[in-house]
Amino acid sequence: MKKFLFVCGGTGGHIFPAVAIAESLKKMGVEDITFAGRKNSMEERLVAGNWPYEYITAEPLHRGPFLKNLALPYKLLKSLSNAKKVIRKVKPDVVVATGGYVSLPIVLAAGSMGIPVYLQEQNAVAGIANKMGARYAKTVFVTSEDAAKYFPAGKTMIFGNPVRELPAEDSLERPVEFREGKKAVFIVGGSQGAVGINTKIEESIGRITGNEDVSVVWQVGVKNVDDITGRLGILPNVSVKGFLNGIYAYMKHADLIISRAGASALAEILAFGKPSILLPFPHATANHQEHNARAVEKAGAALVELDSDENHLWDKVESLLFDSEKLAKMAAAAKKLGMPDAADKIAKVILEKESA
Repeated sequence: MKKFLFVCGGTGGHIFPAVAIAESLKKMGVEDITFAGRKNSMEERLVAGNWPYEYITAEPLHRGPFLKNLALPYKLLKSLSNAKKVIRKVKPDVVVATGGYVSLPIVLAAGSMGIPVYLQEQNAVAGIANKMGARYAKTVFVTSEDAAKYFPAGKTMIFGNPVRELPAEDSLERPVEFREGKKAVFIVGGSQGAVGINTKIEESIGRITGNEDVSVVWQVGVKNVDDITGRLGILPNVSVKGFLNGIYAYMKHADLIISRAGASALAEILAFGKPSILLPFPHATANHQEHNARAVEKAGAALVELDSDENHLWDKVESLLFDSEKLAKMAAAAKKLGMPDAADKIAKVILEKESA
């Protein structure tokens, strides 16, 4: 069986798809899988406890003043040298990279050494690392037609974004915070919360608490929970949470989800086939979250509101929540986009290509 080297890092949006594909390969009998990433990084925290892990160096391209990038060629050469040492040590037969600047040295080194490379792009706007590395890729896996435009048609395949294996839906009991007989809205901004979402919800709180037919779980972020509960007090139909471990139960039982539009969050929302209102993070690289959100909106699975837009968030919620036909159409569109078995499909393609 072949040896695999995975490289990912920078954000959970790059790391979780890599782990999902690696887990699928392991289920299919691949035993020798190593990850590469930086020291004292998010990828080390999320990966090193479960997989063999090699340290590499990587330097980001600064999107500000040109002077900040003057030393980049030297640093990239140093990172390439380090990447080649890791490759000689691991001796992989295949490299799988899921984007982010962390992946670029390994991809370039593997390509120059004649090792097969597979790339996976999560976003509707392709990242610089994947665009640069595509020349060496045997196959690039993307999540939409929008992303496919950035890569050669002959080596691009469209799948959903790989997600961690979801629990069986019948094992996910309705959270007590979603009261029986009420429409359930799940507002999620991640462990850090989302200022734009929190602001719009707080501005609308009088309308929300005035509707007895709605039950809301609002994940505001650990650092925000005390301030928000201090200002708003106990709300009759809104549960304010800092962070939620069992997030899938809330997704499963929500009638509507309000969220940012990062690739991993979207993949999970779509995997559950849920209608959503998306508020893309306005400072994401190359504005990729808005492009992600617009692609889902275009498919009929979501509505989009920008942080900078006049606050019509709760108007949008009410326009959907009590229109069962609209919700059903959006749910059907989400199911069509979502592909909870994307990691398995990608792993299968890689194994088939490498055994041919």
